[in-house]
Amino acid sequence: MIYELKFADIGEGVHEGEILEWHVNVGDVITVEQLLLEVNTEKVNAEITSPVAGKVVSLEFKEGDIIKVGQILITIDTAGEGEPKTTIPKKEDAKETVKEKDDSLFTPSTPFKRIAKTSTSSKSVSKRVLAAPAVRRQARDAGIDLKLVPGSGPAGRITREDLASYLSGSPKARMTTSPLPEKRKLDIIPGGETRIPLKGIRRTIFNSMRKSKDTAAHYTYFDEVNMGALRDLRNQLKPLMEQRNIKISYPAIVMKCMIPALRKYPILNSSFDEENQEIIVKDYFNIGISVDTDDGLLVPVIKNVEQKSLWDISLEILEVADRARRGKLTLDDVSGGTLTLTSVGNIGGIMATPIIKSPEVAILGLTKSRLKPIIVEKNGGPEVGIGYMMNLSLSLDHRIVDGAVGARFMSELIRYMENPALLWAENTESV
Repeated sequence: MIYELKFADIGEGVHEGEILEWHVNVGDVITVEQLLLEVNTEKVNAEITSPVAGKVVSLEFKEGDIIKVGQILITIDTAGEGEPKTTIPKKEDAKETVKEKDDSLFTPSTPFKRIAKTSTSSKSVSKRVLAAPAVRRQARDAGIDLKLVPGSGPAGRITREDLASYLSGSPKARMTTSPLPEKRKLDIIPGGETRIPLKGIRRTIFNSMRKSKDTAAHYTYFDEVNMGALRDLRNQLKPLMEQRNIKISYPAIVMKCMIPALRKYPILNSSFDEENQEIIVKDYFNIGISVDTDDGLLVPVIKNVEQKSLWDISLEILEVADRARRGKLTLDDVSGGTLTLTSVGNIGGIMATPIIKSPEVAILGLTKSRLKPIIVEKNGGPEVGIGYMMNLSLSLDHRIVDGAVGARFMSELIRYMENPALLWAENTESV
């Protein structure tokens, strides 16, 4: 019997994906839950496993192709292997929680199961290497055949650390005397140009940023904030930070300061439904945090910020940032955001014009805190002093948020950032 495996609808507005890598060939004998291919979607990278055992008859697409939901990816001859389980799983089966221990990448595509950790009898499959796309790309750039690198992950999966150990010449890693293949030649165009295919996460960023600029009427409002009070707050909390082994970051504190300002100006905590031409104002606060990774910019979401303490938010930011850099984000990690916070303060910068993450209507940018001369009120009059100042950049969709509203929101936010004690005095939620 011929079984047709289709690309499933995982919800959250995901309608297509890009095939990153096939892990089987035509003629291979495969087992249930064996890894078939890796797909990049707008939300996450996905690993698709097989719901049936049998022999691969055909691969309907090649690496780099764009696939749509419902299209057939692969056909499998299941003769003698029994009936297939299902073609497209229910959407609710696609979600994996962070609490589940799973060292593989999130697998939201058909079927939504973890990679089988048992060995296979197929000779062709046993020679295949398990590794994340970023690891494969790093190996290709270094001219390394991953078959020579011992893997320490589940089922022999090769991690970044395994590859780094191999490249460093670790005796433990170099367990083989096989010669290295020739370094892959780049497609260099005469004149010193290099052509880089638009694919993977970079293609996702390309499309989402272009969509945002094509639809939202961007404008950016700038202001500055005196960071003295927030610096004092962090210094006061340092002993507790050391006890709990958690570093409270400025983005975490700013998130808490944003909540009362958003309650006062809730239009910034909204999204626009293009299809139904409706503004959807949210009464919950899920703030996305931009994370710089080797593969590009990712935006995991901190859910229900208004219900969490500074400690909870700081710890969660660290955890999702780590998963983002390791390619372990789940669909739930990157879904449901109501507003985004981005920070380049650890790099530098005076100001920026951040691009809104569609369908949201606002994004707040933080820059580096710097010592500057400032005018302060002292002894009943103005005096010149020095203080740590930070510039804030608030990009808004002018179709939804008027300029005056954006300015008032920024002023309210600055009031809380310069007087963080108000978070305890005026709010009942945990701080």
